[in-house]
Amino acid sequence: MVLTIEELIPGMVLAEAVHNHQDQLLLDAGRKITEKTIRVFKSWGIRRVAVRLDPTEESDHPGPSASGSSVALDEGLRARFDGVLDDPIMVEIMQAAARQLARQPRKKSRDGRS
Repeated sequence: MVLTIEELIPGMVLAEAVHNHQDQLLLDAGRKITEKTIRVFKSWGIRRVAVRLDPTEESDHPGPSASGSSVALDEGLRARFDGVLDDPIMVEIMQAAARQLARQPRKKSRDGRS
């Protein structure tokens, strides 16, 4: 799941390595995010990072943000949870919802669109 820097919570785990604009590695995939790393990301102008939905999942495991429809799903969930992502419990609930929705096949609406 891709989150903005403002949505990050210490303890989350990076799904992908984070590089600065000069392609220098700032933090490798699989590392836990701390208050310090959030400050470093901000100082380098990093706006978004990919985090694991489940801290135990492997970094090469395709997550919900791997497809276009999943990216829309992530954005929809973030919109629904807007304003409460500073609460770690709400982040866990949102991540559980994302995992559940990613497992379900997408249904077409009555007008034929997904």
